[in-house]
Amino acid sequence: MPPPIASSIAPPMRRITRHIIHCSASTFGDVAEIRRWHLARGWRDIGYHFVIRRDGEVEVGRMLPEIGAHCEGFNRDSIGTCLIGDQTFTEAQFTTLRRVHALLCQQFPGLTAHGHRDFNPHKTCPNFQVSTVLGKA
Repeated sequence: MPPPIASSIAPPMRRITRHIIHCSASTFGDVAEIRRWHLARGWRDIGYHFVIRRDGEVEVGRMLPEIGAHCEGFNRDSIGTCLIGDQTFTEAQFTTLRRVHALLCQQFPGLTAHGHRDFNPHKTCPNFQVSTVLGKA
């Protein structure tokens, strides 16, 4: 894992119980691009804690102690990870997602994994079954 993940996993000042997985609904992008999209919407920063690029590289968005802006009503106790993509994702992305989730589970015992769509019936994001990739949530 690149060093930014380890440095972002510091003891947070909030209780984390959920890892919510998202997709960018685009075939391109990275933390800088998504940050621009979110700032253009009037947000104070990128909403996600992690972004996983098509090549499997993971980038840090918000630091874990910061509440995200990725799943309305569920940000306070969750970590948000976004995979770049819409309908298809690479095996490199899924491998990295598994590693990120495993690290988060070590830091936050009892952490469960969910798709964004599990909290918003109007969303299909991340457009795959999270339990198929990460195991039972």
